[in-house]
Amino acid sequence: MINKNTTLNIKKHKLDKHIRSPLSENLRNEYNKRNARVIKGDTVKVLRGEYKNVEGKVEKVRTGRSTLLIEGIQREASKGGKVKVQIHSSNVIVTSFNLHDKNRSNIIRKVRSSKPEEEKRITIKPKLTKTRIRRNLNVKKVLKPQENRITNSTSSQDNKGEDDYDGVRK
Repeated sequence: MINKNTTLNIKKHKLDKHIRSPLSENLRNEYNKRNARVIKGDTVKVLRGEYKNVEGKVEKVRTGRSTLLIEGIQREASKGGKVKVQIHSSNVIVTSFNLHDKNRSNIIRKVRSSKPEEEKRITIKPKLTKTRIRRNLNVKKVLKPQENRITNSTSSQDNKGEDDYDGVRK
């Protein structure tokens, strides 16, 4: 486990990938996905710890520590007043998504398709460019005559010069 006080020299876009949480059964069935990136506005339910079974919206996501600040989860500070409690993203389950962002809604919906196996087997051949077609044709023209010449020849390199050899070398 990483110490809370250490600062990581990891780029933010890589840290963002670590803030994932499992989805509820309803969302799993709907989106055919097991987990997703948690963002501000998602509704989550805490599965472990002191605040188990508490549900609320995500107010803030801290990428450095992979923790979430959730509405309604607070404790009293030593000096008085209330402080938000940070909960690790692995200890919550996502119950509903915030789909106001178009990019995120596209990412979540762009998951494995639930098509029958027959339709998955169909593969589309990539389009060949003119230069690639020309190269393929040139390679075939060059290789075919050489293959024919080698297979049609009666003498091999081992047999060359045997007719001239009288048994005596000069």
